[in-house]
Amino acid sequence: MAEAGRSLKPFYLLLGAIAVVGAVLIAVFGGGPAMPDLAASSDCQNLPAGAPAKGVALGPDSAKVKIDEYSDFECPWCARFAVLTEPDVRQRLVPTGRVRWRYMNFPLDGHPNSPAAHLVAACALEQGKFWQMHDALYMGQSDWTEARNPMRLFLQYANRIGLNTDSLRACVTAKRPWPEIQAEKCEGIRLGVGGTPAFFVNGHPLSDIPVYDDLVKIVDSITAATAAAPAATGGRKR
Repeated sequence: MAEAGRSLKPFYLLLGAIAVVGAVLIAVFGGGPAMPDLAASSDCQNLPAGAPAKGVALGPDSAKVKIDEYSDFECPWCARFAVLTEPDVRQRLVPTGRVRWRYMNFPLDGHPNSPAAHLVAACALEQGKFWQMHDALYMGQSDWTEARNPMRLFLQYANRIGLNTDSLRACVTAKRPWPEIQAEKCEGIRLGVGGTPAFFVNGHPLSDIPVYDDLVKIVDSITAATAAAPAATGGRKR
C-alpha cells in the first residue's frame, strides 16, 4: 500500500498544479460574466418607454450631410467596411464638419453572439469608449464569433482599451443599454433594412456598400447643391 501511495503522489501533484493554473485563468479572464440572455429579434410593438433610436454619432448635428450606418458586429461585410473604409471616414471626412456619421445597432437574427457584442459596445459607450470597442470587436471578429462564451474575449478587449471592467460587468449584467439597441434595430426595420451594413444619406438609402471615394463624391455633391440653392434663391429676390 505504501508503494501504491508513493506512485500516486506525482498524479496528485499534477492535479494540484492544474487547479492552480485554473484558478489563475479564472482570475485573469474573470470566468465571465456569463453570456447575457438576449435575442437579436426585437419586439418593436412593446419597446420600453424612453428608448430612443439615437445611435452613436460623430460630427456636428448641424452638418449638411447626415449618414447613418446600420450594422451588425457579427456580419463579415460590416467588419470589412469597418476595417477598410470607416477609418478614413472618421479621420478624414468627419473632421471637415460637413458630415455627421452615426452608427446604428442592428444585430441580425441567426448571429448568436452578436447581441452580446452590441451590448458590450453600448456599455463601453457609458465610459466614453464606444469606438475603441467597436474597432476591437470588428478586428477580432473571427475570434469571438465561434466562441462558446465570447464574454471572456470581450473582457480582454475591455482591458486592452482601458475600460473599468467592473463597471462594464455591471452594465452587461443589468443589460442597461439593451432597450436603446432594440429601438435602433426597430428604426432600421421601419426604414426597410433587411441586411447589413445598410446606409442612409439624409434619410435616403444607398443601394451598395460605399467605398471612401463614393462617400466623398456624395458629400461634395450635396454640399455643392446646398450652397447653390440659397444663391439661386437670393438672385430671384427683388
